[in-house]
Amino acid sequence: MAPNNNSDSSKPANPNEFLAIPKWINEDYFRPIIEKDVPDFMSFKNFNPIAATQPGENYTSIMVRVVIDIELKDGSEKQISYILKTMLDSDKGGALVSSMNLFPKEMQMYQVHIPNYNRLYKDAGVDIELAPKCVHIEQTPECITLVLEDLKRQNFHNIDRLQGLDMPHMRRVLRKMAEFHAASVVNYEQNGPYEQMYLDSFYAESNRPIFETIGNMRMQQYFRAMREWQMPDVEKYIAMAPNPTEYFDRGLALNAVDENEFNVLNHGDLWCNNIMFSDDGPEERTIFVDLQVGKWGSPVQDLWYMITTSAALDIKVKEFDHFIRIYHDRLVECLKLLKYSKHVPTLRELHSTMNKYGDWGTLTANSVMVAILMPSDKDSSIDMMMTPGPEGDAFRYKTFINPYYVKAMRQLYPFFENKGLL
Repeated sequence: MAPNNNSDSSKPANPNEFLAIPKWINEDYFRPIIEKDVPDFMSFKNFNPIAATQPGENYTSIMVRVVIDIELKDGSEKQISYILKTMLDSDKGGALVSSMNLFPKEMQMYQVHIPNYNRLYKDAGVDIELAPKCVHIEQTPECITLVLEDLKRQNFHNIDRLQGLDMPHMRRVLRKMAEFHAASVVNYEQNGPYEQMYLDSFYAESNRPIFETIGNMRMQQYFRAMREWQMPDVEKYIAMAPNPTEYFDRGLALNAVDENEFNVLNHGDLWCNNIMFSDDGPEERTIFVDLQVGKWGSPVQDLWYMITTSAALDIKVKEFDHFIRIYHDRLVECLKLLKYSKHVPTLRELHSTMNKYGDWGTLTANSVMVAILMPSDKDSSIDMMMTPGPEGDAFRYKTFINPYYVKAMRQLYPFFENKGLL
């Protein structure tokens, strides 16, 4: 390897000094990738792997931003960067992640499905961006690794997850969701069913023991926190809460797919950090990242998940029905553009389905939203979420009394109750 001659002052800032970056992420690994991606590449000048996200921003993978200064064949120098995603160690939460097929799903999305979706729109005469460019995929018996273009090089950015998306950004995301869903439906119609792994969500019978164990560990701390939320009728809501077995059963029931209904391939993990925006140039651009949790089923999974976790508080409940209308309008447009031949759900049918599968909202609010609304914390990890004993209890309690989460749940509990979802 060539020496790294960068002075400390010129190194890119590392947002997470606590991340242990695997030693195999080095110049030797990236040389063939860059030789393919940058045809006039000559040599490395500097190689800097740093964390791609802050603590608490990512729970299911190791994400590294690799910033590289290179020399080109004409003697000029250029800085490039990539995002590398690889699997967690099995004793750091990787075993649970592996059991959910997250990396095989994402690999398949980039190798097969996203190219098919792009082709469908191109054949219809439009170019629609859905996901970043994937420049390298490696699969070994132990691990899957993906290397993606770094969208920040094109001035893409995330919206602050703690503040949520305002109405203009919600409109962009809902329209992009409709574009993604419409292509997934037509792809199904043309190429047949998706792989078996896309019928499973976070909830699978094989994961029941670990989910119920986590549920039992968190319940006491959750109820203790709720009593400090200063929420009217808090004891009523505590009494209505399902126990860990009932909770898991509700999640498992959501896996069932009624093929007589309108179904799509859901993104499955659509929240602020997995949505990137660019406002440079003549057109606003919106792109989805982190395609690890795809799930074939009702589109209301993505709708509930995204609205619950990521709409700003001042519009989360107030504009709820309006959000569904924005999505539906664009869905109809895209299905017509792609010449979908089957029944397109009416807006009324879509609202009815939102209620039918409303457990996507309540389960999302009581699970992943806890992590999504937790400010950056060096202890935030899937491993800490699952740690038994006083240390784990203290961290879980800390997440439950987090003011961002409390404000959201004070709003959502009455909303869910009014919809009959509790």
